[in-house]
Amino acid sequence: MITTAAATLMLGTLLTDCGRIGPVRPPEDIVPKAIANLAGSDAPEGAQLTWARPDAYVDGSRMSDLGGFEVHRSKSATAEFERIGILPVADRDRFRQVKRFQYVDRAIELGVTYRYRVVSFTIDGYVSGPSNTVTVEHKTTGREPHASLPTPQR
Repeated sequence: MITTAAATLMLGTLLTDCGRIGPVRPPEDIVPKAIANLAGSDAPEGAQLTWARPDAYVDGSRMSDLGGFEVHRSKSATAEFERIGILPVADRDRFRQVKRFQYVDRAIELGVTYRYRVVSFTIDGYVSGPSNTVTVEHKTTGREPHASLPTPQR
């Protein structure tokens, strides 16, 4: 027969020994913070977007399970954003992790202004809120004028 003290000890062990280190956190606290430093520029190959690696959850604790990013684009101020790309992150276990990320949207039209935003997600699928929005007008054709070369003298 189990004594009351032994039953209490067993129950206490079962409740505290679940394999977790630290307190259990609610899901809304382990959502990545939204990216606040998205920048965009026109480049010969398309709209170039850059941003820094998010390093914290919304509760301020350090994030170590970044899974990747979704890049969203809109053709006008009133059009809905649509996902145009996914950029996975696979450097979680490396000593030196990538600090800045870049995405080039090559599927754009000359003379059109686009809006972009990025969301990050964890390996468990928790998704951040959208980043700041940047606007890029694609003006560069990708064909830079070449200077004429002098004719060689003989």
